[in-house]
Amino acid sequence: MSRELRSTAVSPDAPPQQRNGWVHLVLCVITAACVLPLIWIVLTAFMSRATAQSVPPQWIFTPTLDAFRTLIQDYGLLRNLFNTTVIAAASTFLSVTIGMFCAYALARFDFVGKEDVSFWILTNRMMPAVAVILPVFLIFQTLKLLDSYVGLIILYTAMQLPFVVWMLKGYFEDIPRELEEIALVDGDTWFGAFRRVVLPVMAPAITATAIFVLILSWNEYAFALYLSGTQTKTLPVSVVTFAVQTAAASWDILGAACLVISTPILLFVIAVQKQFIKGLSMGMVR
Repeated sequence: MSRELRSTAVSPDAPPQQRNGWVHLVLCVITAACVLPLIWIVLTAFMSRATAQSVPPQWIFTPTLDAFRTLIQDYGLLRNLFNTTVIAAASTFLSVTIGMFCAYALARFDFVGKEDVSFWILTNRMMPAVAVILPVFLIFQTLKLLDSYVGLIILYTAMQLPFVVWMLKGYFEDIPRELEEIALVDGDTWFGAFRRVVLPVMAPAITATAIFVLILSWNEYAFALYLSGTQTKTLPVSVVTFAVQTAAASWDILGAACLVISTPILLFVIAVQKQFIKGLSMGMVR
């Protein structure tokens, strides 16, 4: 035992450990630069209007909920929050459900034009929203889908499908095909093997993909700006409305609105972070 201890002891002639204090200093500066704006937004949400617009900024003040009361009573923030929740949740469910079967088909079955279909799905995600806003607006106007839940849910589902397909396709390809073949030998169908064998294994990956899609749908702005109205206005669109309705920007109201937009999705991600991390790490270690 004494020989092992002597062998593992540090030699007195060994060079001292290199200290990277400057690295920690740089990291602290970068962290402060990233975090301080977020802290200021939270503080602004609880300021009075005079305090929020004061120059220089005041870090010590008496907290108030006036900005939140104004958002709820005068701007109908709760209605906008309800609209965003319904549209984002419904489109996430539909896009993940439909995209899951499409990704499974592309990963497991061979058919003519498979690579062309995969590339076509990917190109749909590459197209910028501004390039198709006008045609989509005219289609929605013809079909009377403007300012409706159904229209926005269908559009958001179509927008997120390419992302879901390409995310889940790679995860499906990492699952050994032998697991399904064993179920088929036991007399199960392809759908039965998919439901009983593949889905339980894919649950973390599907959860991680659903979180990504929910965040994208929650924060979508371009299409919601032109296709929503008084009945279906979402939170990202309403924030811009708060900013331009008055001659001078009401920083307290904007801070409160940003806090309301960010808090629900942040709490949701924190609640499912274990499944999120597990889903992202799937396929990295075999």
